[in-house]
Amino acid sequence: MIEQTTLQDAHKTTSQDAHKKGLQRQIRRTRDSMRDTVEQIQDAAEEKYQAVKKTVSDVLDYREEFQKEPVVWTVGALSAGFAAGYAVGYSHKVANSKKGSQVANFADTVVNDLSRLGQRLVLPELNAKITELFGFNFGGFLQQIGSNEKHTRTKRLQNRRRQRQPKRGRSKKSG
Repeated sequence: MIEQTTLQDAHKTTSQDAHKKGLQRQIRRTRDSMRDTVEQIQDAAEEKYQAVKKTVSDVLDYREEFQKEPVVWTVGALSAGFAAGYAVGYSHKVANSKKGSQVANFADTVVNDLSRLGQRLVLPELNAKITELFGFNFGGFLQQIGSNEKHTRTKRLQNRRRQRQPKRGRSKKSG
């Protein structure tokens, strides 16, 4: 009976050991499988990160894109500036018809500030580059145009006033 109990205990111990070893193998396989899955996920995430990083850096590096297509970027910038200027000018025109309009005051402030900025920062650089490339003084050209417009406007106003005055005098004489 002692032998039978010992055999049963040995058999139980052997079956428990076999069961433990089987569980340990299964745990080891599961752990290896999970490690492989996590590594695959990390690799995929790293690849996606690198792809997004490259795309964003390409988009944000406008200098390189400008060097590739300077005409397109220049036309785009001019178009955006024209659209913004037209919008401000139109809103100023509409708001100017209303006395003391906030929009008109805002537009006047924006135009004056941009004009000062352009005359102090942009125009000297632009004039230097144009003089270097084409050989004429762009700033002087702009001043000449500005002075001609002032004289032309003044002459037009004087002509209109002269035309209106005799008509009024005639209507008073005939009436």
